[in-house]
Amino acid sequence: MQMFSRFRAIAITLLTATLVANIGCSTAPVVIPPSEGSGLGNAMLRRLAIADQVAWVKYQSGAPVLDAAREQQVLARAVSAATEAGVDPESASRFFAAQIVASRTRQEQLIRVWSRGGMLPTWGPLSLKDDIRPVLDQLTSELIDALKVFPDSPSSRNALAAALREAGYTNSVVRAATQF
Repeated sequence: MQMFSRFRAIAITLLTATLVANIGCSTAPVVIPPSEGSGLGNAMLRRLAIADQVAWVKYQSGAPVLDAAREQQVLARAVSAATEAGVDPESASRFFAAQIVASRTRQEQLIRVWSRGGMLPTWGPLSLKDDIRPVLDQLTSELIDALKVFPDSPSSRNALAAALREAGYTNSVVRAATQF
């Protein structure tokens, strides 16, 4: 129960920070939400928060959400780095593939909402290459460090799912992110 409370506090802090950072901004640099602790749940929440900005770039440019070649590159690089850090390659592959699917699912959801007239973010122009990818690379390192010490058990995974739901992510994003 203590783990759930910690993740809940992290989720609320991240959601608040994301909202505050983007209300009334005409331009917004890519910002990693503040870290309120460590651990896999915190790093996953922070990575998903960046997915919103990726979706915005793709929405503005008309780029498709799915870029299979890019996803394969990201996955290969993450698995290589995780393996070098001592994480089992199969575990790393499953984990990072799940995070990629969760990010893609979130992007698709947001673009659907925006395309149907939903409230658009106020972020200014962002570049995937120059603004967002360096931030994602930093988060990948944090995810690897957290994955190395994650106590993989049903209760730990349930706590991760609860934190993601508490942050407002849909069941499809939560399922995708925690199926590793």
